[in-house]
Amino acid sequence: MTCRAIYTVRRLTPAEQRLVRETLLEGKQRIFLQQFEDGFPTFRHYGLDMGDGTVVHFSGKMEYIHANAWIQRTSCAAFCRGGVICPAYDVRFCFPQEEVARRALSQVGCNFGGYNFLCNNCEHFVNWCACGRRISRQVMMREQIEEDLQD
Repeated sequence: MTCRAIYTVRRLTPAEQRLVRETLLEGKQRIFLQQFEDGFPTFRHYGLDMGDGTVVHFSGKMEYIHANAWIQRTSCAAFCRGGVICPAYDVRFCFPQEEVARRALSQVGCNFGGYNFLCNNCEHFVNWCACGRRISRQVMMREQIEEDLQD
């Protein structure tokens, strides 16, 4: 089975905005909160295209960002919800595609340790499948801005 990392750019829904705001306030993430308050309206939603018209991704039922999210296998249309699907060239595959697909499918129906916008999101999931590391460049870039501002 071949697979590739993909993403779609999404706007935050009101429910997602509430969850993000609560998460940022709890973690005292000043730069994130500032960006959020200043507009921070979009994010990349990552998934793994399984090559058969389906995508494995970490998402809630109605919103992508949801406290009770789980790993799902859905159609490409359900994944992008009207958005454009883009190849995620920033995701590096350390494992063969078949192993990446196996890792992704092994998590379908699980909560992958519990969703957290900052430290366990859809990008963390895709990178874990691809290379065994839970990383999110979206979060890392914003954390670097926070560190630079503190210096």
